[in-house]
Amino acid sequence: MMTYNRCMAKRDDDLEFSVNAAFDEARAVVDTVPLYLVNGSLGAGKTSVLEFLLQQSDYKGARVIENEYANENVDGYRLEGLAEMVTTLAGDCVCCSSKHALTRMLLDFCRNSPTPVFIEATGVARTMNLVEKLINAQIFNKYELMQSFYVIDAHEILRGIEPAHEVELQAADAILITKEDLLSDSERVEYEAKRRALPYAKVLSAPHGRFDFSKITTPSGLLAFFDTYDGELAVPDNPTYAVLDVSGMKITATTLEKIWPELFAAYGLRRLKGCFISDNGARQHVEATEQQIQITHAKPEEAAKIVFIGERADEITREALAAQLVMFG
Repeated sequence: MMTYNRCMAKRDDDLEFSVNAAFDEARAVVDTVPLYLVNGSLGAGKTSVLEFLLQQSDYKGARVIENEYANENVDGYRLEGLAEMVTTLAGDCVCCSSKHALTRMLLDFCRNSPTPVFIEATGVARTMNLVEKLINAQIFNKYELMQSFYVIDAHEILRGIEPAHEVELQAADAILITKEDLLSDSERVEYEAKRRALPYAKVLSAPHGRFDFSKITTPSGLLAFFDTYDGELAVPDNPTYAVLDVSGMKITATTLEKIWPELFAAYGLRRLKGCFISDNGARQHVEATEQQIQITHAKPEEAAKIVFIGERADEITREALAAQLVMFG
């Protein structure tokens, strides 16, 4: 029976996942375990890509470590039933302060099973920093890095790739471009020209997280790239976040569509996601970045909470959100 194991941790010592237990080498599997990294910019669609990957027969019985920058995982339910185990590290970034917790989880995972492990990083993680942490912890003595995916929104390519993401794209084995379907007709010609000009070997369209799986080749070239990279490792940025319980609030999809540009501008937001219950009782899922907002039907098990990530996201309170809803309602 599939299990869903959510281990929420703001600090390494919060983990219930045998973090403080001594590692027993005798129990470790003999073969190396396949390891996959899924990284990408905030709101690009990393979880959608992971959903697609976990449906492939190659990854039956896979284990997943999800890293959430906020202290709650509001969409972890999406992977339930697709993986043998889903574990969440929340409240920080795996390439920084979650290092110890992450490596302990990986050591636990390789004790009893050689089935693949996926790490889904936060939208602020830096792949090269993460690899450095894993090398220092000698994780690749027990794991073989099979693929490093980087997920990017088509709108970022259109407006110009952020400097911090350039090395991410260089390091990735496969660049997966999402949300091309959301481009307007007037944007598409410029976008196509900029996509053709991308100086990267493997760039694939990934509508709704799905892509041509036959184009993926293993093992990963990321470790070789790391060995030859002579640039500075980027310092991950440190946005703030807020997680609001919005149950009982009067929210409609129309009002939320009106206020999201105001919220993003006022608080320097980069990401908004979660679930709300509309005035007619319908449970709605919302995903928003600076460029677009999408509101769809939510699953019954999704909690009525919204996560805000950005420069001053920690200033957003339930009262502040309620005031915006009244103003634009």
